[in-house]
Amino acid sequence: MKVYVVCDLEGTAGVVDFKQQCNPNEKYYQQAMRLATLELNALVDGAMEGGATEVYAWPGHWVFPGGIDFELLHPECKLVMHAGDMGPVGFDRSFDAMFQCGLHAMAGAEGGVLSHSFMPHLQNVWLNDVKIGEIGMNMLCFGELDIPCVFVSGDLAAANEAKALVPDIECAVVKWGLEEREKLGALSVRKATTLSPAKARDVIREKAGIAIKKANGVKPFRLNPPYILKVQYTELKYADQLVQREGVKRVDRTTVVQVRDKLADLVF
Repeated sequence: MKVYVVCDLEGTAGVVDFKQQCNPNEKYYQQAMRLATLELNALVDGAMEGGATEVYAWPGHWVFPGGIDFELLHPECKLVMHAGDMGPVGFDRSFDAMFQCGLHAMAGAEGGVLSHSFMPHLQNVWLNDVKIGEIGMNMLCFGELDIPCVFVSGDLAAANEAKALVPDIECAVVKWGLEEREKLGALSVRKATTLSPAKARDVIREKAGIAIKKANGVKPFRLNPPYILKVQYTELKYADQLVQREGVKRVDRTTVVQVRDKLADLVF
């Protein structure tokens, strides 16, 4: 069984601060990368123990190196590198299942530890009237090719978001949000309870093995074209910029809408 893993950083156990841990120029970024890489490695172990024969991973946090420490990478995992952070690449119908490792909930999600949607200035995103974040959009990219998303690791809010779209998905919850600490535009920072790195890896390994075994029974998440994307921004200036793009129309001061035949043609 051939598996593709979409990786992010904010859903990793112990990662709770956008500035200090998720920004490549800050002190704790390298530590966060190591933690994320070891969680990916645990996922690979579990998936291969469960029956996976090939595992590819795309590091989707920021630009190069994308939140994964290549030197620590599992020897059986192939890394899709230097491909930017605008969405996974290098997959086709030869893949049997998609996993998401270290994902966060969408902007405004209840209890989301580091919740946001794609970029800090996106307040809300709807696709065909379904409110959606990065988890759902990743699912759709693979669902277009009939590839199911069978696993998500991250905080409880991310797991709830995934289950609302794919009820049979396997989720590894590694942290829980408490009360909100601050808002940075559409980014929400919460106090949090988190598993230890070792315990988080144990949970991920176990759940990844279960996900592989049930993969054939999980339905891909799909929405039928045409794709109607409505985006609400935090400020007027962002809507002003996007409405200049072909096919984009204004709904109100901060909200725009577009209709496309392909997911790849959508613009934010």
